[in-house]
Amino acid sequence: MIFRLAATLVIAVSFAATAPQTAQADAGDFLGGAVVGGVVGYAIGKDQQKKKARSSTRTYRPGIPSTTQGAQTQTALNYFGYNAGRVDGQVGRGTRSAIERYQASMGYPVNGHDFQPYQYDFLMQAYYWATSGGQATMQLSGQPLLMAYRQKLHSGSAVAAAPQAPAPTTPVATPQETETAETKSASLPSLFSGGTGGPSLANRCSGVMLQTSTNGGYTTLSNMSDPDFALSEQFCLARSYAMARGEELMQDIQGLTPDQVTAQCDSYGDMLAPQVVALSLNSKTDAETQMRKLALDSGLSPEDLAATSKVCLAIGYRQDNMDTAVGSALMLVAMGEPAYGELIGHHLREGFGVPERRDLAMQWYDASLSALDAGSQAVFLPSQTDRPQLLRAAMVQAQ
Repeated sequence: MIFRLAATLVIAVSFAATAPQTAQADAGDFLGGAVVGGVVGYAIGKDQQKKKARSSTRTYRPGIPSTTQGAQTQTALNYFGYNAGRVDGQVGRGTRSAIERYQASMGYPVNGHDFQPYQYDFLMQAYYWATSGGQATMQLSGQPLLMAYRQKLHSGSAVAAAPQAPAPTTPVATPQETETAETKSASLPSLFSGGTGGPSLANRCSGVMLQTSTNGGYTTLSNMSDPDFALSEQFCLARSYAMARGEELMQDIQGLTPDQVTAQCDSYGDMLAPQVVALSLNSKTDAETQMRKLALDSGLSPEDLAATSKVCLAIGYRQDNMDTAVGSALMLVAMGEPAYGELIGHHLREGFGVPERRDLAMQWYDASLSALDAGSQAVFLPSQTDRPQLLRAAMVQAQ
């Protein structure tokens, strides 16, 4: 199966390079787990494309740096009707004015130069929800849609991703109440449920972001009173960063539609599902060893597997498909990116996609933070230098 998959991928890469229309037409015929050329091939020429894009952007407005977060902010602000102007990643006067209009409508302190992380994260959570089916469900657009999202959270209703299924309820007044509601509604149909079913991480993070907004910002080392909630905040922050990174990479995919990429990532999650199941049964060392063997048998390069996993990690989180998300994070660790092990620690601690195993979660947390201490690249909030200390303190106090 794995060798057939590898051969399929080679053919698919060729299709994507020479005949995109054929790749699109044949996408549904690929074997289970076949994340095809457009996904694993996104890295070809990526660095050159990004350099050209940065050069072109800087020519447009010299002196203002272009950032991924800036572009995401502009996209979401424009989507909800705050008119940030051209999406170029450069946070200038127009974007700051749009941020101020957003802050004013949400009741936040109005200062376009001081866009707090919790304000950004709430905006992006609303955007992911709306573009995943919330807009179609509510039949609203612009600022009314954003207000409807907030009202649903405040009223304790789960936010619907699509109109086909009933939504469970998720109280969000306190972290403890949210966790109780998640447990009680675990058996109900979840609009965000993925390959492994269970409670919705998307709903959970929406509730966490709302509580963070109510608290006036994220938990810090100096004000931490609830270590469990602090870890949940960091879980949702890491999830948001993983989604943002994957969506940035998806812009380079050629030859496949977004729906086809999603379908391929669903198949990728199916292939990795046995490894996800084993996470709650095996030590960290054994789980990594098994995933490395699967990667070796696939015949694919670590670079291609890592590229695929970063894209599918984002799609898995966006679709609330935990097999895809957790499996992709595990593959990234196995391919030499230990910082992603933090995600696995969070999943094992909270029981999203895997049975809750806080003892095993500590192995993943410790290894991820130790790798950062040793110089491994931070992938979540890299500019927040005290984040590892916050995670360690919360881990110790939550035990």
